[in-house]
Amino acid sequence: MKHPIVYTTAPITGVCATLQWDEASCTVSCQVTYSPLAPPREPQIRLSGLLDARFGIGAPAYVLTAGTLSVLLDQHHRLTGLDFYTNPQRWTVGMTELSAAADATPHIDTEFDEHGHAEDMGTPVVFYEPRQGTLYLSWGAACHWYAIAPALAFGVADDNRLAQIRLHGLTLAPRRGNPACGELTIRR
Repeated sequence: MKHPIVYTTAPITGVCATLQWDEASCTVSCQVTYSPLAPPREPQIRLSGLLDARFGIGAPAYVLTAGTLSVLLDQHHRLTGLDFYTNPQRWTVGMTELSAAADATPHIDTEFDEHGHAEDMGTPVVFYEPRQGTLYLSWGAACHWYAIAPALAFGVADDNRLAQIRLHGLTLAPRRGNPACGELTIRR
């Protein structure tokens, strides 16, 4: 499998990332919404658009998996969501400073099959920084950061390979909870 490469385009304003911790299912999820693109000045009706509408064909979506992580991408290969089953008791906890992320719109390039699925790129190592409530899903060292939204960024290696996904704002505190996923829960 080709390891995902991140390329960037001009930053998009109005992007929102919503993070959620579901203690019952031990799942971290994130939904990303982009502001709609401006419509063309004069509507252009194309045969492909008419056929897509007639047969209910939507824009293609892509999925990249990494162990229990599913990364959802839109037709432009921008992140639209992720879902990650994880056990907080297995996270590496430590202190680190939040690296600044450049204003750009990151896109993922990899080999997708005919169904829009990319093969498993390997389970990420999970790091948690409790002071700032930042969760890192890591496949290696990140040299550059690209912000998708204030709570979400991609870290890339020098060769532009996806190295980390950073989720900022997940504040966890000790609590008696579901023993299947550890003794941590999210506090907002």
